[in-house]
Amino acid sequence: MKTKLKNFTLIMLILLFLSLFFIYNQTFKLCILKGASLFFLNVFPTLLPMFIINDLLLNYNFGIYLNKLVGKFFFKFFKMGPMATYIFIMAIFSGTPTNAYIINNCLENNLITKDEAEVILAYAFFINPLFLYQMLNNIFHHNLITLKIISICYFSNLLIAFYFKKFKYSNTLPLKIKEETFNITLTKSIKKSLNTLLSIMGTIIFYLVLSEGINIIWPNSLINCFFNGLLEITGGLNKLAVLNVNMYFKEIVAIIFISFGGLSIHSQIKGIIPNDISYKTFLEARIWQVILATSIYIICT
Repeated sequence: MKTKLKNFTLIMLILLFLSLFFIYNQTFKLCILKGASLFFLNVFPTLLPMFIINDLLLNYNFGIYLNKLVGKFFFKFFKMGPMATYIFIMAIFSGTPTNAYIINNCLENNLITKDEAEVILAYAFFINPLFLYQMLNNIFHHNLITLKIISICYFSNLLIAFYFKKFKYSNTLPLKIKEETFNITLTKSIKKSLNTLLSIMGTIIFYLVLSEGINIIWPNSLINCFFNGLLEITGGLNKLAVLNVNMYFKEIVAIIFISFGGLSIHSQIKGIIPNDISYKTFLEARIWQVILATSIYIICT
């Protein structure tokens, strides 16, 4: 009965959006073009080199050298295994969904187990810092506020990582993988990266179209901002920038959007990692990050 009700609800929503697509055809066409432009101008130039760089680093066993430098620190405070340390640090600088791409590569090379992938995915979640800095500066026009929000969101992830220190990482898997030649690695990486990026582009456009439909149904600016941020972080932050509310409220909403990440990013991650990796742990971690980050902000302000 629940499945039938769920299917019926989804069918009704799809038909509703189909009717909106015909009525507001030009609006949705512009939205799709906007999504494609956003992807090719911002996402593609950022993710493609990061995917290729991570493939090359993994091929040449960069994790070994990184673990020698900082592995003891991360093991002492977070009990992270060697590859967990590597993934976590790379995720800080490259953001998401690159984190899922690296985790998937490590799984394919048998460097981590499925259980480890599930746990690492939960706390190695960071929105690209350069993207965040630019977006938040456009909203608040103040470096200190921008840095404060980014720091709180990052620190809340460290708390989640600290919670998972009880997890026991496997010591039986090899850290070093068999190296391939540079040309072979590069060619494989380009093919794999482009396939992944094509899926990401489709996901971004889908959620932007969904957000546009919600904007038509609920013209209220506050509701628009909330649902846009829940679906797609870029759209949510853009709506937040023009929202006529006090700065304190804007900062809290920005922290919620960044900590949760948006369903668009969630879908991108689910499309990259294998289906047998549980999404539940990742989702629970995002909800806890929202709670932790907003609590830290309220306490510190």
